[in-house]
Amino acid sequence: MRMRAKGWELALPFALVGGAAGWISAGVLASPLVGVALGGKQEVAALCAGVIGGLIGALLPRVVAPRQAWHGRGSTWACLAALVLPGGALAGGLIGRITGWNLFAAVSGAVNGLICAAAAMPICAAVLEAALRAERARLGSIVAGSDRRAVWQILAASLSAATLAALPDWPAARLAEARAPALVEALAQCAWVAIGALLLADAAALARDLRRAADAEEPCSPDAIPSGAAAPLVDLGLGDEVHARVARGDAYRGRDRASLLVVGSLAEAHAALGGAVRRGVLCFALGAAVLLAHRWAAGDSAMGLYREARCARGHAPSCAPAPRRQQAASGPRGVRPVSRPARPNVVIVGDRH
Repeated sequence: MRMRAKGWELALPFALVGGAAGWISAGVLASPLVGVALGGKQEVAALCAGVIGGLIGALLPRVVAPRQAWHGRGSTWACLAALVLPGGALAGGLIGRITGWNLFAAVSGAVNGLICAAAAMPICAAVLEAALRAERARLGSIVAGSDRRAVWQILAASLSAATLAALPDWPAARLAEARAPALVEALAQCAWVAIGALLLADAAALARDLRRAADAEEPCSPDAIPSGAAAPLVDLGLGDEVHARVARGDAYRGRDRASLLVVGSLAEAHAALGGAVRRGVLCFALGAAVLLAHRWAAGDSAMGLYREARCARGHAPSCAPAPRRQQAASGPRGVRPVSRPARPNVVIVGDRH
């Protein structure tokens, strides 16, 4: 299957992937649990990675299309890695140079950027796979619209899952050791809403458009379409069959005429849209689970796990008892309870005199 260089654009999806990956990666690298980079670089990292990601997305169709025509699908992933990995190293080097102002910061930033780009490769591959799948249907058809929505749906689900890397920042923010990942959670929320909207669009196409196309039950050839060629046309996108809904003529109207023309295979289109709805349900459930994970990370149970992890890495203050345990042991408001000697229980039998 050949990629049309102008049939779809990946500049905006890859720019969003780069910006989100840059922000999340900068926070993870500066997290106290990792501690290989300085904090406060999220804005610069998102800007540099977003610009380079957009350039990669704009260049990718033009690089992949000619190679795929000769070498097949296998070279697609090699081209993707050859663009994404050096792009991540370049973004990391720029970030280190801008924020560190020395050669060592640029080199270490390039290494960190290469590692983060390798971690972001599954997201890029999922978006590219969805874009390749969008080439199967005719442009402007029902299935083509669903396939275009699939690119954004998979992108939103992948970015939502990527925000799980920022979960340790919630307990770190409560201890004033890191910035609270409020923007990362907002990204997960926006992705969840987008997944839901795209799911509703696929469900509407399955229920409305395919039900309308199912009314055209009479097969016909494109060269022998009944009179009334100005009838509405529904292109399913897959298959070359032509069906028509024919309005029968009577003594007054005369000849039969086509009131609806449907091009494509109803069974293939139904299978494609049904798979899109099932994929949307799974992505929607994933987005909900990610939001619940963020709420859990902001609670006390995650704080306990974070303190244990910090203690295991040699952070002495985290090995101390938690403040709540100290308060429970010392009583309310930090007042230690006073121990009183127990009174002996004396039982007097009989008269003392």
